[in-house]
Amino acid sequence: MVSGINIGDARAAKTVLTIPTDEINQKPVPSWVEWVERNSKPLVRKRHREERILTKWQKKGPMKKKDWKKFYHWATTKAAPQERTFKEAENLYQAGGGKAGGSMDWMDLDEKLVELAKPRIVNKKHQFHDDDSPYNPVITVGQPPHRDRGRPFQPPSVPCCFQHNEVEAEFWSQLRFPVRKEALKGQASPRIIDLARPRTLPPTPHCPIPPKTPRPLDVPPPKRKKFTPQGWRLHQIRLTYLSQPMNRGHYEYFYL
Repeated sequence: MVSGINIGDARAAKTVLTIPTDEINQKPVPSWVEWVERNSKPLVRKRHREERILTKWQKKGPMKKKDWKKFYHWATTKAAPQERTFKEAENLYQAGGGKAGGSMDWMDLDEKLVELAKPRIVNKKHQFHDDDSPYNPVITVGQPPHRDRGRPFQPPSVPCCFQHNEVEAEFWSQLRFPVRKEALKGQASPRIIDLARPRTLPPTPHCPIPPKTPRPLDVPPPKRKKFTPQGWRLHQIRLTYLSQPMNRGHYEYFYL
């Protein structure tokens, strides 16, 4: 195995340059390696530390007599509690001339309040008209109501009074209501036919109702002549009393 390469003729030149094989096989260093080595190191930021200058009240050593006198004069004026000054309440009731501190009679004051309470612009009160609701019957359940444009129609004009009964009977016999063409062509739906039938009360149940179990005292007497209705009821009361447990209070008192 060749460990190196000789460059030049050994006979002609005395110096021979030998290059090792490792340097020949070694790849060149990339250009970014130098940048990484330079920028991967942490930055050292040098900050100038300012010296703390103590005030005259933050001195390390003890205060002098001069400093104590100055502090006492400052505390007597600035540190002492101060009395709060409240603003005097102004007189709300002033005279008509606008001068403060005037007096006004109660009668004049009431008139002034009534005058000030009136609005500057008085609007007319809105008049509500209770119109008859339009005729919108619900023909089919689940669908919007059917709006009939011809209803409610105007009632016929009837005179306020008649001379006698014959004139009134003739008027009502000659009165005819106009019938629309849509009404002549209309057909009753199954829903209308169902609603037109008379309602049966009580309604027919969809399932049989079991008979009601009567109470012990409401049981009818048997078909015999030994008991009257009152005697049968007293007999039922007697049986109910005898069916209850016996009260043995004296036994529980002495033996329990």
